[in-house]
Amino acid sequence: MQQQLFDQQPEDNVNIQEIIGKYLQHWKWIVLFTLLFCGVAYIYLKGQPSVYKSTSTVLVKDDKNGSLGSDLDVFADLGLSKGNSNLHNEIEVFKSRDLIMKVVKSLKLNTRLTQKNNTLGPDIHFYHNNSPLDFIFMDTSEEHYQSSFNLEITNVSNSKFSITEKYTKDGNEKQKEIESVKYGQIFQTEGGPLKITKTDNFNQSHINEKFIYTFSSLENATSKWKSKFEVNTVNKDASVLTLSATGLLKKANNDFINQLIIKHEENAISDKNEITKNTSAFIAERMDVIEDELSDVEETNEQFKKDNKLVDVEKNAELFLEQEGEIESTIIETNIQVSLAQYMVDYLKRYDDVNTLLPANLGFQDQSINMMTQKYNEAVIERNRLIQSSNENNPLAVEIEGQLEELKRSITKSLNNAKESLSMRLKELNKESSKYQKRIESIPKYERRYREIQRQQQIKETLYLYLLQKREENEIAMASTIGNVKIIDAAYALDSPVGPKRNIIFLAAFILGIAIPIAFIYIKDLLDNKIRSVEELEETDITVVGDIPLDKSKDSLVTRKGERSMISEAYRMLRTNMKFLLEKKEDEGQVIFLSSTLPGEGKSFTSINLANSLALTDKKVCLVGLDLRAPKLSEYLNHEESLLGASNYLANPDITLDSIIYSSNDEINFDYIFSGDIPPNPSELLSRPRMKDFFEDLKNKYDYIIVDTSPMALVVDTISILEHADLLLYIVKANFAHKKSIDIPKKIQKERKTHKIAFILNGSNRKKGGYGYGKYGYGFGYGDTYGESKETKKWFQFWKKQN
Repeated sequence: MQQQLFDQQPEDNVNIQEIIGKYLQHWKWIVLFTLLFCGVAYIYLKGQPSVYKSTSTVLVKDDKNGSLGSDLDVFADLGLSKGNSNLHNEIEVFKSRDLIMKVVKSLKLNTRLTQKNNTLGPDIHFYHNNSPLDFIFMDTSEEHYQSSFNLEITNVSNSKFSITEKYTKDGNEKQKEIESVKYGQIFQTEGGPLKITKTDNFNQSHINEKFIYTFSSLENATSKWKSKFEVNTVNKDASVLTLSATGLLKKANNDFINQLIIKHEENAISDKNEITKNTSAFIAERMDVIEDELSDVEETNEQFKKDNKLVDVEKNAELFLEQEGEIESTIIETNIQVSLAQYMVDYLKRYDDVNTLLPANLGFQDQSINMMTQKYNEAVIERNRLIQSSNENNPLAVEIEGQLEELKRSITKSLNNAKESLSMRLKELNKESSKYQKRIESIPKYERRYREIQRQQQIKETLYLYLLQKREENEIAMASTIGNVKIIDAAYALDSPVGPKRNIIFLAAFILGIAIPIAFIYIKDLLDNKIRSVEELEETDITVVGDIPLDKSKDSLVTRKGERSMISEAYRMLRTNMKFLLEKKEDEGQVIFLSSTLPGEGKSFTSINLANSLALTDKKVCLVGLDLRAPKLSEYLNHEESLLGASNYLANPDITLDSIIYSSNDEINFDYIFSGDIPPNPSELLSRPRMKDFFEDLKNKYDYIIVDTSPMALVVDTISILEHADLLLYIVKANFAHKKSIDIPKKIQKERKTHKIAFILNGSNRKKGGYGYGKYGYGFGYGDTYGESKETKKWFQFWKKQN
């Protein structure tokens, strides 16, 4: 039972070798397309300029995470604001459109000069350092950078040239020409007045060459360079960025990256110095006020001494004032803090907006005030940066404004709290001081008045010196400010170009060259409804006994004695395979029918050559033409059609069998019977009882009776006499017969209308082949050994179409 189930399982194995072989039959087309596509790729790449990539690496400095920031910690007391750089923020800053636009404008990267190449090679692109021509615009206003146009420079000589300007205006392509322009002569363009001069790089090789000068608007050029620029991190653990730019010119790429880093540093330093500048302005303003107040106190002191004729009153109270001095110092320091707090509160009221930075590092003892002030200034800078690239309605800017208002309220509240706390402390200090005041009651009232004046003077002097010190610290901070990044490697270009991807393009061309013909073959096979090979016939249950190659000799007899051609060997193989299907008979001959689905599939040709092949083995063979509707044997055997034949024998009892048999001759080794006159009723004639006698007599006379019958798809003539056949050889013409045509022999076998049936593939295009008995593979290879004509190897036939 298991064996039966195993035998019933379908064969699903895919024969890879067979599939590959099917496509390798068309290797010429595959090679041709591959060479064609690779040639197109070569021509395309030959005209494409090389694209180079420049790279630079920079270190993002962060004072909190090490790197260079720790080297500047010694300046922390002087108010240097180093900040905390964020790696991803720096990436976005480098890629910002505003920064790239500044670089493009400063380096004139919105212009390009190209020398056209008349050969297949790429055009020559120039940069500022090697350009033979210099383009100088007289007007470089903002309108100048909004234009886009091309200048086609021709008829170049040592003294003049011609100009054709092309530009777009109101959506229409326009151009204007200037026949003769001298070097240094100013002429009008879409970008404003322009003059062209020769540079030291101009030489005789540039004479009569064609140049294209491209001027792009600043917006378009910025977008182009932004698309070619990339910023990436080296890895997640390092604060190192890789800046890269691609383009046709190495020098332009290098200059772009280096200038980008310079502009980035200038912006970073400018941002950091904003707080320092604002603090310096605040200190200068306060110093002017303190200076006036100090002058008033000094004048009062001078006038007091002059009026009361006092010279030195301190020594009289030196003993009592020694202990009071410490308290006085504390009172002075506390008064300074109160004054600073009041100054700060007044400043906040005066500049009630979100654009003004607050003075920093004024020396508040309350560190929370210093921290909130620093945080406020950072928020102001961030908001200004946001609105600079968009507008004040930016959601992030609005959010920061809310944060600034909250911080301002917090700072004001902290300052007021500090003032209250300091005021309470002053009260306590004054109480403590009053104790010592009683001890110096003996000091004259003039001396007490002098002390008050002196105290006021000392407070003003101390505050003035303090502000003067802070101003110097801010100046040092401004001079010591550095940027956020340090260059590790300056921009450098790779020696080998990064584009076009020549290997990938050639690989794609190679793959397309193989894939397209294979796809075409696959689709062709998919849509093909013709029988082309023995394998298609072997897929049925009917045995294939022969594969007859296509004969181009136009000779009706190809199985002559001594003939060793490929087609003659095919008939010998057919003869051998056919014998395996025939049962051995000692007393009578074998009747072999040859038929096909449609006319023109080679029944008569195959019948003649099979008969002759059998006759060459010393067998008695008779070829009978029973295609009564369209006889062909007489035509192939060069006889007149009016000769008596089978139809005459069946219709007239007086005609004997011997009278219609024609004997063999020097060329033909078999006897033959023609179809005879074409009757009006072929089917009825073939069904007469005398048909049986006809075959019985022939079987007694001959070893093999080869019968050329009618096509089965058109008439029933052959079906009506199949009972007389020992073997039906069904001719299928390669590249002609429809796949559905084999349904007829399959039906004949299924309904058992004949004893045995086998296929013959006729007109095969194979040059080498195995002609097997069914699927068991008795085969033989045919090649040049058997006398294939050398003319078929001529060069003009090398690319002949293979179906």
